[in-house]
Amino acid sequence: MRRRGRGGTTMLRTYLRFVLQSVLGMLGLSVYILADTFFIANYIGADALTALNLALPVYGVINGAGLLIGIGGATRYTIRRTRGEPGGAAFSASLLLGAGAALLFVLIGLFLPERLARLLGASGGVLAPTTTYLQVCCLFAPLFLLNNILVSFTRNDEAPGFGMAAMLVGSFANIAMDWYLVCVAGMGIFGAVLATGMSPVFGIVICLCRRRGFRPNTAGMLREIPQIFGAGFSAFVGELSSTVVILIFNYLLLALSGNTAVAAYGIIANVALVATAMLTGAAQGAQPLFSGAFAGGDAAALRRLTRWGICVALLLGAGFAALALLLPETVVSVFSRGDAALTALAVPGLTLYFTNYLFSGVNLLLTARFAATERARPAAVLSLLRGVVLVIPCALLCAAAGGVTGLWLAVPAAELLTLLTGLWLLRRAAMQLART
Repeated sequence: MRRRGRGGTTMLRTYLRFVLQSVLGMLGLSVYILADTFFIANYIGADALTALNLALPVYGVINGAGLLIGIGGATRYTIRRTRGEPGGAAFSASLLLGAGAALLFVLIGLFLPERLARLLGASGGVLAPTTTYLQVCCLFAPLFLLNNILVSFTRNDEAPGFGMAAMLVGSFANIAMDWYLVCVAGMGIFGAVLATGMSPVFGIVICLCRRRGFRPNTAGMLREIPQIFGAGFSAFVGELSSTVVILIFNYLLLALSGNTAVAAYGIIANVALVATAMLTGAAQGAQPLFSGAFAGGDAAALRRLTRWGICVALLLGAGFAALALLLPETVVSVFSRGDAALTALAVPGLTLYFTNYLFSGVNLLLTARFAATERARPAAVLSLLRGVVLVIPCALLCAAAGGVTGLWLAVPAAELLTLLTGLWLLRRAAMQLART
């Protein structure tokens, strides 16, 4: 990572620039999913909103695969470049992995969309829109994956502004297409998912329009693949955690209260995507700086970056929790269309669920810090704890103890336990670094 100076002030300005641009880019990326929710809820109906929430886990897997390959490859690119080694092999390996993942998703979209929709819990009037959403989403997976790879490499190529622009332009284009295809053309759920599938084209074009420091290089490409998986695994599991939570909540809510509860959770989950995206952006924005400080052997810079990252995560998380506490009715009313039953479930759910952001932002930051410094094991531990290992038993126990109300507290409980583990792992890593 190129530095203009060693001073803390210069580093802080660099950190804030990277993080702000990454947060804005991720905010734009998440807003188009929120736009889907708004247009579907207000112009198509509750069945389509339920279908969107049932299909979201597959979108999460596609996006998670893109993050695994993109962030993993970009991290390897930064470390190799900082050490004076060529980084093109990491880019070539990422493209190869992306092509393999894209082929898999396209085959699913062609031959298994209805079976997958039934597996996710769709039935009756919800089955057809869920199948449509899944099929189009899978067929456009190559664009999602390539966009993730190019944005990650662009950001790590010391051009976070271009990465931010790619995500924002794609998101605003999606919102415009959503409005036209759903509201004007009346294309229903197909129009909504078609707009989402086409939006990565704009980000891809922007990333390809700049002079790039990374070029394909097949020499040593295959040796990079295990390293990419190691560096990107935590990002994949972090994204997958949202998918796992949505799946578990959908199944439990269907059993507890039926489709209305799933629609209420659809509102909460899609609003939560915006908060999660901003916190993820704060963590990903710091990731190139973590990698640069680590590769350069600058332990003091790594400590400062970690402290700043934790402070930003806490401030953002507290803001999201306060918003859900003070204005839950206002947020829910944007999507509920005055449905009293839907509002009665979504308002308390939003307030309780959003307490998780008091802890999850720090968890994301610590995960990114470990992954960016070639500590794949603790990064994977934190990702697995918050995404699978803790959230499943917490969901089952909370639902059994408190029904729907108890279920809203499952994610905050899992995030708190993960945070305690993450702070212990960070302390142990600091002690190991001090001994060396």
